[in-house]
Amino acid sequence: MRHAMATTLVHRYAWALAPATPLPRHPSEQLAGRRIAVVGGLDRTADRVSAELARFGAIPWRLGEPGMPDAIVDLTLAAPFDLTDAASWEKALLRTLAVLRHCYDDWAKESDCRRLGYVAVTYQGGHMGYGQAPVFQPLGGIWAGLAKTLHRELPNLNARIIDVEDPEQADLPGIVARELYRWGLCEVGHHGGVRHTLVPRARQAPPAAAEPGPRDVILVCGGGVGIGYALAAEMARRHGCEVVVTGRRPAPNGTEEWLDLDAAGFDAYRHDMMRRAATDGTLRETRVQLGRLVQQRELSRNLRAAAGEGLRIRYEACDLTDPAAVRELVAGLGPRLTGVVYIAGVDRPARLPAKSDRDFLAGVAVKVTGFLRVFDAVRDHDLAFFCNAGSLTGRLGGMVGELDYAAGNEALARLGLFAGQSAPFRVITTCWPLWQRLSVSTNVDAALRYMTALDPAQGLDLWCRELVSGSGEVTFLGRLGRALRPVQAAQFVVEHPLPGFDTAYARIFHLGEPIAYRPPAWLVTRVRFSTDTAPVLGDFVIDGRPALPVSLLMENALRSAEWTVPEQGAPLVPAELRDVEIDLAGLATDGGELVMERETTGEEIDGRWTASVVFRKPPGGEVVARMTVGYDESAAPDLSALGLSVSTESASALPTEPAHSPGLEWPGALIPAARWRRDPGGTLVADVPPSWPADLWMADMVPADRLPAGAVENIVRAASAGEGRRLRIARVAVHADAVTADLVIGSVAGRTWLAVDRGNAQVVLALHDPELGT
Repeated sequence: MRHAMATTLVHRYAWALAPATPLPRHPSEQLAGRRIAVVGGLDRTADRVSAELARFGAIPWRLGEPGMPDAIVDLTLAAPFDLTDAASWEKALLRTLAVLRHCYDDWAKESDCRRLGYVAVTYQGGHMGYGQAPVFQPLGGIWAGLAKTLHRELPNLNARIIDVEDPEQADLPGIVARELYRWGLCEVGHHGGVRHTLVPRARQAPPAAAEPGPRDVILVCGGGVGIGYALAAEMARRHGCEVVVTGRRPAPNGTEEWLDLDAAGFDAYRHDMMRRAATDGTLRETRVQLGRLVQQRELSRNLRAAAGEGLRIRYEACDLTDPAAVRELVAGLGPRLTGVVYIAGVDRPARLPAKSDRDFLAGVAVKVTGFLRVFDAVRDHDLAFFCNAGSLTGRLGGMVGELDYAAGNEALARLGLFAGQSAPFRVITTCWPLWQRLSVSTNVDAALRYMTALDPAQGLDLWCRELVSGSGEVTFLGRLGRALRPVQAAQFVVEHPLPGFDTAYARIFHLGEPIAYRPPAWLVTRVRFSTDTAPVLGDFVIDGRPALPVSLLMENALRSAEWTVPEQGAPLVPAELRDVEIDLAGLATDGGELVMERETTGEEIDGRWTASVVFRKPPGGEVVARMTVGYDESAAPDLSALGLSVSTESASALPTEPAHSPGLEWPGALIPAARWRRDPGGTLVADVPPSWPADLWMADMVPADRLPAGAVENIVRAASAGEGRRLRIARVAVHADAVTADLVIGSVAGRTWLAVDRGNAQVVLALHDPELGT
């Protein structure tokens, strides 16, 4: 039985141009010695780009030569756009696929996070289609969608889309040379010497224009089943309009033997067909045929339901890639046609080596060729709207096996932007997440790792609003999932308004620079802490030098463990640190900066997933800290059972602060020192003054913390008596994501320390057996 999918409310976003960090004047030093394949585009432009890269030490590589390239610069489709030439992109895409297929096995095995790159150059005015500059070739969206999805199959591939004004742009070779091996943002544009990127902005839908009425006809291309039919029925109910839905094949005539079988009967029919196919060697063809029969049965049910409800829904068979068939369809609808929804699409996931060129092109063509045929047929009509049904697989990248689906959807969005510049009616592209029960995705469990599913009732309501008011590309986002990988983290634009911002941003903030990665359970990154960006480093001083507070080191370790968990199954959240050992002297900065290499390795031990985290001086030098991360949450301690009390009214102040090891100081400017007292039973207690993440980091956006920094630092201060510099902690259990712990309680023997939220008497954190030694 299929599990119930988690659903969430989604939010409406539009994309806007924003300044991106300017490039340095010279290419990266990492470019020298790299083998670079320059493919596609105009021959003269490819020669210029190759020469510029060679000037800075890159080695040209061509398909058929020995070895593998380290990066591909794909100049894509450089011919001017022609609306009537629906197949202009195929030859260029096949050339791209040939190079990617050649590299695939080698690139899939790569663990170096810095070696591999795929750069796609597109020609949409330097603004990714969002500016006022003329768009030379919107079909570059095919390669943009491809680039944003490649990392799902090639985990350590760095991708970048560079949008420029046109293929003859004079400074294009220099732009490419300077962008290479400066990985980060996935999508950038260059126009007039200024570098841009796209960022999401929460936007409400505009006020509704005139709504369709009973005299209007709405054409829903591909709307016989699934989401398309659900929209068609909703439009017919709301507005009383006539809705024409299409499919490639005629509707069942009612006499088919498989049509009215119940579920058990159809399963038996399917089994019999597959048995015969196994005998005569036609398994592949039979699977395709059975897929069509499933759709035909759904189409028949939908049309019967519409008739029973009195909805004015009519079905027309039409091959949307056939221009004559599309023109005939549109002509037959007459002057009452007032709106078009283009929703045709097919998603048949398979990794690139398992997907033929023919199937790949077909997956893209359903979106691209069909749009071009339909839009060409209606562009001179007096429509109210033309709506493309897109997907987040285009805007944010697709799942494993969806390279063609993502390429088609991103091309559809960019074609929509292009068409909107000249069409006399509103052109809308709606980019959707997974719809519960209705989406075409064949791997629901995988899709839910990217984003929570959309409730169909909300989706239909949002869509109907867009049809009467929207324009341009509109994106609907649910809560962000956990499928983001380390190499792509810097490419992902995460901002405060995004659902799930806190969780996703904290992971990215603490990630550091990825160096090596083997998914899902081994990751090496370089982490940097500086007094310029983390003023809290001045709150812990070792031998007169600012140092990284212990709480921030442990927070960083917890966040690193979020990257090294199994990709299947229920989400695992780090809940404890065990066997913590820290050389405090190694946390001191050098010239105000501390750089460490962090290695995180996940594995299953005795049926429990566990991660080990080791911090070293780079490159691969002495160990500064090591600890083990556990993911199983334990119950928070009961204060009364421990004989501890939240009330501290009877406690007496200690005459002096605890003695510290020589050379260790806590100035307490941002994480104030607590004043310790001892209650009549001998328990140590302290009120913890608040410290806030925004005070710890100097950044436009600061991450939410899992550990209460103020509580942890005051416990470490209290436990730091002695002569040594090596801090050991047996266990740190995180019982709640709360940084508002305002009380610390220590047992008489100093072996158990609790951070408590006094407001609800909840134990936020328990720290066991801290000691400072040699």
